[in-house]
Amino acid sequence: MGAVDTMDAFFELLNAGDREAAVGLMAENAEMRIHVGDSAQTLRGVERVGGWFLRGESGLRMIPGGVRDTGNTYEADVLVVRPGAPSLHLDATFRVEAGKITSINLAPR
Repeated sequence: MGAVDTMDAFFELLNAGDREAAVGLMAENAEMRIHVGDSAQTLRGVERVGGWFLRGESGLRMIPGGVRDTGNTYEADVLVVRPGAPSLHLDATFRVEAGKITSINLAPR
């Protein structure tokens, strides 16, 4: 599976509420960098990265738009919708190798 196929499956599973299956598309050594304000946090390993998605509010949706496929990198403007919270636009970059998500970078637009 290429980056687009993997990410299409990831968002479909995540948005359908099957977070465990979505996390199953991540490599064991996955890393995620989350930018908040002037700082950033890096999570390492599928337990920590996947846990971020598994602990999200029920009803969490991530809707990709403006997708750019650059080989094994998938870049998109992602609309994040959470019940009871304002929606949020993120610049998101996902690196996919051998059908597994190895790296995620999320930054506010």
